[in-house]
This record gives sequence, C-alpha cells and structure tokens, in this order.
Amino acid sequence: MSHGSYLPEVLVLLLAAVLVVSLFRSIKASPVLGYLMAGVLIGPYAFGFISKVEIVKTLGEFGVVFLLFTLGLKVPLQRLNILRRYVFGLGLAQVLVTGLVIAGACFLMGQSPESSIIIGSAMALSSTAVSMRVLADSGEFALRHGRVSFAVLLFQDLAVVVLLVLQSTIGNEATSLGYELGIASIKAFVALLSIALVGRVILRPLYRGIAQLGYPELFIPVTLLVVLTTSVITASFGLSMELGAFLAGLLLSETEYRHQVEADIQPFYGLLMGVFFMSVGMSINLELLQKNLAFILEALVLMLAVKTGILYFLCRVFSIPRSSALRVALLLSTGGEFVFILIGPAIANGIVTDTLGQLLYATVAISMGLTPLLAMLGKFVTDRWLEQEAEASTHATLEEIGDLKNHVIICGFGRVGKLVATLLTKRLVPFVAIDNDMARVSEGRASGMPVFYGDARRMHMMRTLGAEKACAAAISVNQAKCAVDTAMMFRRQFPHIDVTVRMRDNRYENLLHEAGVRVVMPENLEPSLQLATQVLTAIGTPQDEVNQVVAAFRESCREPSTDVDPNIAVKE
Repeated sequence: MSHGSYLPEVLVLLLAAVLVVSLFRSIKASPVLGYLMAGVLIGPYAFGFISKVEIVKTLGEFGVVFLLFTLGLKVPLQRLNILRRYVFGLGLAQVLVTGLVIAGACFLMGQSPESSIIIGSAMALSSTAVSMRVLADSGEFALRHGRVSFAVLLFQDLAVVVLLVLQSTIGNEATSLGYELGIASIKAFVALLSIALVGRVILRPLYRGIAQLGYPELFIPVTLLVVLTTSVITASFGLSMELGAFLAGLLLSETEYRHQVEADIQPFYGLLMGVFFMSVGMSINLELLQKNLAFILEALVLMLAVKTGILYFLCRVFSIPRSSALRVALLLSTGGEFVFILIGPAIANGIVTDTLGQLLYATVAISMGLTPLLAMLGKFVTDRWLEQEAEASTHATLEEIGDLKNHVIICGFGRVGKLVATLLTKRLVPFVAIDNDMARVSEGRASGMPVFYGDARRMHMMRTLGAEKACAAAISVNQAKCAVDTAMMFRRQFPHIDVTVRMRDNRYENLLHEAGVRVVMPENLEPSLQLATQVLTAIGTPQDEVNQVVAAFRESCREPSTDVDPNIAVKE
C-alpha cells in the first residue's frame, strides 16, 4: 500500500485536532467540542479535506472501546458503596424518569417505540467529561452538589453499558420489544459472570507476574490484549465490544495495578476518542442544520427545561437542599458525549433517521457548550438564595447582638477566625463573626457562637452587626483582594474601629499601613496569636493580661488534656 494514499488524511486529522482543540482549551471549553468542531471543518460538508469518513469512523470505534474500559477502571466497588444512595437511588431515578419522559414525547411525535427508547435513553444522559471539568475548575467537587453530581454521572456511566447491550439486540422486527429486553438482560448476565470468573482467576496473577519480571513496558501490550480479548468475547455473545471493555476495566479496578493501567492506557484513549468525535463532526451536514435551526433551538430549550425540572424535583425528594438541588439540576441538564455513541449505531441500523440524528447531535453539542454558563447561573441564583435566607436569619436574631457595645467583629470564621473567637471568649470579650461560607456559619451557630452569613465588604451588613458601636475588627479571609476591600471599607465607613487583617503576602502591606490598618502575616499559629494580641490590645486590655492570656493559650495547645476544642485550632 502506498503511504501517500492515507498520509495526507492522517496529517489533516492531527493538524485539525491540535489547532482546534488547543483553541478550545485556551477558552476553557471541553475538548469534546473542539474535536467535533475540527471534524465539521475538515469533513465533506465544509472544507472537504477528508471525504472517506468510514475509515475514520472505524478507527474511532476503538476510542469508544477504550472509553468504556477507562470508565470501568474508575468505578471501584468501594466508591459505589460510599455513594450508593445517590448512585443507585437518585441516579437510577434520574435516568429512568428522564428517559421515559423524553421517550414518551418522541413516541407522541411519531417515532417508533425502538427509536423513542434509544433517543430518550441517550438524551437522559449528561456529559461526564464537561461536568467533571467544570466542578474541578471551580474547586466544588467536594461540596454537596459536587458529590451528588458525581454520583448521578457515575450511574449514567454504568447505564451506558446496559444501553449498549440493549442496542445490540433492539430493532429485530421478528421479536417484540419485551423479548429483546429479556434476551439482552440474559446475555449481559452470562457475559458478566463468565468474564468475572475468568478475570478474577487470570488477571491479578497475570499482572503480578508482569510486575515481578521488572519490565513495566509490558503493561501496555498486555492491557491492550486484555481489552480486545474481552471485547471479542462479548461480541461473540452477540453483544457490544464496549461491554467487554467495561467489564475488563471493572475487574482491574479492584486490583493494585489500576492506576498503572490507567496511566498506560490514557494516551490511546485520548487519541482514539478524539478520532471518534472528529468522525461524528465529519458526518454533520451544515446545510441541514441551517435549515432546521429553529427545531434545534426548540429542542435545546425543551431538553434543558425538562431535565432541569426532573432533576430538581428528584433531588428534593432525596432531601437535598434546594440550593444544591438547583445547582445539580442545571449542571446536569445538558446532553452528553454518550449521545454520539448511542445514536450512531441506531442511525446505521435504520432505527433513527440520519436527519433526526444530526439534529440531535447539534442540539447536544450546543448544550455541552452551555454547561459552564449553566453552572455559573446555578451558583448565581443559589448565592442570592443563601444571601436572602441569611439576611432574614440575621434580622430575626438581632436580639442576640442588639445590646452589644465595644465588641469585636470577626470577618472570616475559618481556622484563624475561630482561634480569635476562642481567645475573646476566654476573656469574656463580646464579638460577632461573619462568613460567606454557609457550612462554617452553620458549624459556628451549632456551637452557640454568634456567626452570621454575609459579605463582610458590604457596609449595610456591618451596620446590621453593630459596627457603629464596635471597637475592633479582625479580618481573616482567604482572598487577599477581599481582605483589602473589607479593611478599606472599615477605614472609610467606620474610622473609629481598630482594624487588624491577616495577609498571606506583602503585596498590599504598604497600602494597608498607610490607611491605619494593622497587618499580620504569614499564616500559622504564632501569627494568628499575634492577630489576637493586636485585637486584645486594641480594645484596651492591659499588656500584662494580654501576654498572660496568649501564653496560657499557647501552653494549652501543647497539652493533650486541653479544654479547647481541637477543631478550632486545626480545622479550616
């Protein structure tokens, strides 16, 4: 075979992937969208650099195989056990309810039962790649809505395996849909049992032997052999190759070699998945999309509305607070990359028309691009909710601090703020604290401390906390700019208050000193004690007493039998 027959197309693929995906990365968009856009541009319906889409599709199918293998690696049983209530409760309910609602709508619009089921199931899923990236970039993965979103996405990943099994049997006109579902379940069970039994006997000893040989480069060919072998086995059962790959990953996820295998397979997975999404982009007819733009926009709005409503309702049923429920609902309301995996074979088998498939592709691709904006919208709305709830709570409890005079205002109730509050409590010095983290506020109030939710930079919040009658303020927040803004607000609006601020560096030190603000840095126990010392001095405590209190507290931190809550000293 002449190298010139395929080398130009390979170069076009690589060049398009590098340029377009790099552009999407630079604007912090999902690389999936970059690959789709690259495929559209080089495909036969745009610039036409590549006309033989079938060859690219064949190569891209291996990307789906490795995707399912990677999903299996990331689903160890202990993770499922920890989140089982949300995974198998909320996740299952979301996929079933959303899938049935969308499938019912498709059936009422004239689609066949088989087509309706596939479309409904595919559109019920969200984008794991995009949603997890949004949570990671915002640092919200460990928050309540982040954990719930991860659990739902985890079940959706598992559901893809079942849907692929169903798709391999659906559409047989000689049998009923119920019969096909039963056969699919039996085949999946037999395949799962067979591979599980053989895999547990062979895989762990196999990888242990490779590790003992001292040739780590053997992990890659052996892993490729395992993935393709299990894929061939499931294909021989009349099931999908992807199911075999997922089962292989699931078995390896319970071994000590999981991380090594995942690292080895990542380059193949990333490259082949890129090829798959580019092949999808090459199949999109731009002229068809332009003619049906109104339909795409209507489908987009309906999908977002239906999925958001169902997810929010189900989250509330599972006793998730309304703020977290809304953020989960908006984040997962978009479509996902599995639509391209599930709809493609349905188009090839004639279950879904090519026109409808391309319109669904466009709808999902646009929705994936909107995911970061929907996440921001959720945060904006819930922040307003929390602010309104907190202000209402603050006004309802003003009697707690209504008679305060010469008190201290603590801005930021993290580790340092709690330490300052502890020292003030020991000296019977009245104080109020404010923080914009509801978890910290709830924790403080559960301990009986006067902690309120709000933005310390806002003058009217300080007036609510009695800043006109306060004598000192201690500012300890994570963001340097926020700390400076808060300190300068105090100096402008409440010049009688002695302000002390904790800073991580000296970028704003001169500015603060010129404004008459005391600055303490860096962040550890001794500077925190210095902050407390400055506050006690500012409110008129004799120096001897200040030294005595700080020395006693420092000594108590060294004693194991201290009566101070250890969480106050170490927990942020």
